[in-house]
Amino acid sequence: MRRGPTPGLVYDLEEEVITIGRGSKNQIVIQDNEVSREHCRLIRLMADFEVVDLGSSNGTYVNGARVEGTRLLQPGFLIELGDTITFEYERPLLNEDAYDPQEMPTREHHAAPKPESDDIEAYLVLTHGPEPGRVYPLHGDKISIGRDLTNTVVILFPEVSRFHVHLLRSGDSYVIEDLGSTNGTIVNGERLTEPRLLHANDVMLIGTMVRLRYTYDPEAVLPEVADDSYIASVQTQPTRKPIEPVSPELDTSRANAKMIKAKSRRTTTSRLGTGLEPGMLEDHIFIAYAREQWEYIVAPLTLGLQDSGLKVWVDQYLIPGGDDWLEAIEQALFECWLLIVVVTPESINTPHVEMEYRYFFNREKPVIPLVVKDLREVPRELRNLKVVIYDPDDPKEAFQKLVFEIMHINR
Repeated sequence: MRRGPTPGLVYDLEEEVITIGRGSKNQIVIQDNEVSREHCRLIRLMADFEVVDLGSSNGTYVNGARVEGTRLLQPGFLIELGDTITFEYERPLLNEDAYDPQEMPTREHHAAPKPESDDIEAYLVLTHGPEPGRVYPLHGDKISIGRDLTNTVVILFPEVSRFHVHLLRSGDSYVIEDLGSTNGTIVNGERLTEPRLLHANDVMLIGTMVRLRYTYDPEAVLPEVADDSYIASVQTQPTRKPIEPVSPELDTSRANAKMIKAKSRRTTTSRLGTGLEPGMLEDHIFIAYAREQWEYIVAPLTLGLQDSGLKVWVDQYLIPGGDDWLEAIEQALFECWLLIVVVTPESINTPHVEMEYRYFFNREKPVIPLVVKDLREVPRELRNLKVVIYDPDDPKEAFQKLVFEIMHINR
């Protein structure tokens, strides 16, 4: 509290939902005439909280702007209740030893000279995505890139559209054009809205997680793949130890929050950024799952939903617990309209999965549990929902039922 009855008093935010008001039933009680009996509510969103005004008489303000609906808090934000109460929101550093991108020197990329022959030897190097280090030689007047197997460059990744972009030869280079892809294309940090001529060492971001570099010298680009190949190997490692379940003697919401914070302090940032602009995920479906289920359940499910015209977001290519991961998860939880929980023994013992579906419950946003076979230990919160049973021997039936439920909710 910066201003009010007890300036300097620090309130630890340990619960998933915290109400602030004048009434004695609130978690944070403030005796002041400017404060309503139930003034506002804080809802945990991974490492941070969002604030919701509860129809207070004198309003809730964040950084001077009145809260209409909800507002996501970030460290340093000022929260005002009426005209007399001011809080400053803070949290411990997620990663005290994380590298600061503003303090690190940028890697210089020297453009290789263009070949003098008419037979252009240009390349695309996949520096981040499903196959880091993959080199694609570019031959011909037209190069198509997408998930469909008929493309010249095939990238099997959920965020890549069936026919995402194409490159058309222009002189001694290529012009890149987006083909109306679902998740968009970004070239050197700018969204591609019209055809653009490529130059040596241009960077293309397909969706948010697949990154390619256009080059005439692939050997010079390969060293930068090191960090990204490490990320891919960490996240696809089948023998990765699952996070230990929380002790039943502990309050799960507090324990999970502390485990997330402890893990985030030990895990360095991926240094890639999330690639997500505000508002990008408002029409997306969030899938919560354990990494062990990616290859056999979640990846086919994601591709199938996308082919049905639905937009899906997953966190597969971000390091769990890293700063990028936390920021992306926060945005996805805040913006996605529907959550699908892949319920398996591994996922129900994964703390962040529990936090994700509880957040949706707290926000009264729809949740569909996709239960693998007849798992009997379905969490209590999910038992009363309309569940879809996933039988690995007949995944098509489960997929059809899932699409039906999504369409029913979205009517």
